[in-house]
Amino acid sequence: VATQSPLEHYGNQLLWADFGGMLLLTMIAPPLILLGSPLTLAFRASGPRGRARLRRFYRGRSMRIIAMPIVAWLLFAVVTYAWQFMGITEDAAANVFVRDVQQLSLLAVSLLFWWPALCADPVAWRMNHPLRVLYVAVEMTHKGLFGGMFLSLNTPVHETFAANTPAWGPSPMMDQRLAILVLWVGGSLVFLVALAGIAVSWIRYEARQSHRIDRRLDALREARRQRARALGGAFDRP
Repeated sequence: VATQSPLEHYGNQLLWADFGGMLLLTMIAPPLILLGSPLTLAFRASGPRGRARLRRFYRGRSMRIIAMPIVAWLLFAVVTYAWQFMGITEDAAANVFVRDVQQLSLLAVSLLFWWPALCADPVAWRMNHPLRVLYVAVEMTHKGLFGGMFLSLNTPVHETFAANTPAWGPSPMMDQRLAILVLWVGGSLVFLVALAGIAVSWIRYEARQSHRIDRRLDALREARRQRARALGGAFDRP
């Protein structure tokens, strides 16, 4: 939808359509891809040689570096900001190659960002649930601050879109505000859903941990009772 639909066509003329495609590439597609556990699926479907390659890819030093949560967070923040609010956004609208680079880079950094947040596949740097909540909440706040800042502007940021707006389209300023709202509101909804999912996972994890502790304590109590009965039986013998 983001790359082969009318949204892509009008993304070269209307900023809100362009930002709508970015929303799909950064906030919708990556979580859905990762929730399907692609690495686990690829590992199970591969032969011994393919599994060895996957292990090298997953455990390699470069992957461990870029998959660090702080690195993934920074890459996501910087790359999405650059493509949304800098001049290269206009270059992407005018050049097919730059457009392809834009879409691939957005998808790549978004997959890196969501990977440690969702933990559907094995993660090199696994965060606990409180850190995952903080990780997503900070990015949600960051995106909200930038969205509010650009929503308050009174001049178009991207002149190319302002010049290429179709006759039937909104005014350049309305187009810009619609674009920011698409990213801000749509992104915030996705972040809220992600936070809710992490919270549910956290609750279930704590319930499982509590159940394990209860079973362990029950086993210890039962062992003590059996030991006490055995000792009592020994003293009761004639």
